Amino acid sequence: MNGPNPSRARAAVFFAAALFIAAAFCAAGALAQSGRKAQKPLGLPTEKPTPADPAAKPAEPKKQEALVTFVVVKDDTLSIGVDTLARDGVNRAFFERLKQVGLSVEVKDGGKGRRNEAREQAKKQETAYVVFFQMDETGYSGASTDMYGIVLRTYVYTPKTADLKFSDTMFQRPYQDRVRVGGVGIPVPTRRVERYPSQYQLEQAARDIADRLLSRFNVTPPPEQ
Repeated sequence: MNGPNPSRARAAVFFAAALFIAAAFCAAGALAQSGRKAQKPLGLPTEKPTPADPAAKPAEPKKQEALVTFVVVKDDTLSIGVDTLARDGVNRAFFERLKQVGLSVEVKDGGKGRRNEAREQAKKQETAYVVFFQMDETGYSGASTDMYGIVLRTYVYTPKTADLKFSDTMFQRPYQDRVRVGGVGIPVPTRRVERYPSQYQLEQAARDIADRLLSRFNVTPPPEQ
């Protein structure tokens, strides 16, 4: 009878040891994988971002509405005592003074015409007042270097009905340059050359009558610049 083979016994022991070591490595690998965060497979399509809800957008600031709207019609009546340069300069001073108020007053250019045409424009307006602005020669002396006889007039017509809301007359006053120090106007000597006779007096009167128009509508006139 043959005895046990020692080589076979050693091979069986080594094989069993190898299986044990392999099992131990597999268990350690499984534990390590369970501690890691699962990664997304590459190449898969990404999700598209959900568009923002339009209703969730912040509300836009409300546009400030004008307290009053003026449509300014300039008188185009031919006058012997008033040249075109003077008329244009005074018309511009009146119009720009109204616009200086800002957003609370809307000012539109109604072109040139006569009083009856200004009334017709007022009938077509829904909310805007039509202002007829006129340079009047009443009291004009006839001297080309003296325009103190020129007065300024405004006629304000209500929308739709074209009724005369009010009229105003402004005479010239002596003009003097002023500088503002701490909000107070201080007179200073002036040597500016006028582009037409009584330019500064007439343009000052145009700003004055514009301020009175604003006051009639309870709008505070802007400070003098």
